[in-house]
Amino acid sequence: MNRRSLPLNALRAFESVGRHRSFSLAANELGVTHGAVSRQIGMLESMLRLRLFRRSQPIELTDEGEDLFSGVAPAFDRLSTAVDSLMSPGGQTILVNAPPTFTMKWLIPRLSVFQHRHSKAEVRLTASTTGIDSLKLSDFDVVIRRLPKSASDLHANSFLSGKLVAVCAPERLEVCPVLCAEDIKKHRLMEAKSNVHAWSQWFEQARIEKPPSADFLRFDEMFFVVQAALEGLGVALVPLSLVADDLAAENLVLAFDGPDVSAADYAYVVTPRGHNRPLLNEFCSWLSEEGGASNQFSDTVI
Repeated sequence: MNRRSLPLNALRAFESVGRHRSFSLAANELGVTHGAVSRQIGMLESMLRLRLFRRSQPIELTDEGEDLFSGVAPAFDRLSTAVDSLMSPGGQTILVNAPPTFTMKWLIPRLSVFQHRHSKAEVRLTASTTGIDSLKLSDFDVVIRRLPKSASDLHANSFLSGKLVAVCAPERLEVCPVLCAEDIKKHRLMEAKSNVHAWSQWFEQARIEKPPSADFLRFDEMFFVVQAALEGLGVALVPLSLVADDLAAENLVLAFDGPDVSAADYAYVVTPRGHNRPLLNEFCSWLSEEGGASNQFSDTVI
C-alpha cells in the first residue's frame, strides 16, 4: 500500500485495542469516545475485508489480527522512540517500570550508586505489576519483572534471585517459637494478592495441611506485606532479596528455615525504545552488578 494511503488513525486505534484487549481502555488512552474507536476498527476491517477481533470478553485478536498487530505495534514503538530521541538530546533520561515493592525495597536504596557514576543521568521510575504484554512499551526503556526462565521470547535478563523466605518480627518468635513447620500455623500468615500461590507451595513442600484462605491476612501489594511483618502483624513469605537488609539489621528474622519455594527471578527487559543506547547499557550492567552483590549478601543473612 502507498504510504500516503495508510490509515494511520485506524492503525493507531487498532494497536491500542490490541494491546489493551479493550475498546474502552483504548478510547481512554487515545482521548476519544468508545464509538470513535469502534468506527476506526470497523473502517480498517472493511478496508482489509478481514475480521481483526473476536468480540468476546475480553476481546481477542483473530489470527489475521495477530499478524497485523505483530507488525503494527513494533512500528509505533519505533516511531515513538525516534521522536523521543530528538526531544531528549544526549539520551540522558532512562524510563524504568518496575514492581512497587522491588522499587521501594531494592532499587531506590541502591540507585545513588548509579547516579554517582552518571551524575547527568535522570532515572524516572514508575511502579506497576502489569504484565509486559499489556504495557505500552514505547513509554519505557526498561521493564523489570519477576519472570520464569521459560519467558525466553521476551529476551529477559535475570539479575536478582526471587527465592522466598518466611519472615516475621523478632518478638513474635519470642512469644511463640516455631520449632517445626507445623508450628508456623500458630501465627497469622500474610500474603499479597499478586503472590497467593506461594504459601500453597510452602505447605505442599512441608507436607502439612495449609490453613483455610480465610485465616490469611491479605494485602493488595507485597510492600504492605513486608511492612506488616515489620510491625509484628504476622509471618510473611517474601523474596529474600527484598528483606535481606531488614534481616541483617535484625528488624526481621526467619520464622522457619525452609522449605525452599521455587520462584521466578527478577529480570529486566529492554524495550525497542531503549535499544542501542549506551547509557541504558550502563544501567543494565549496573543492575546485573548490584544483583550479583545482593544475591551474595542475601546468602550471608540466612
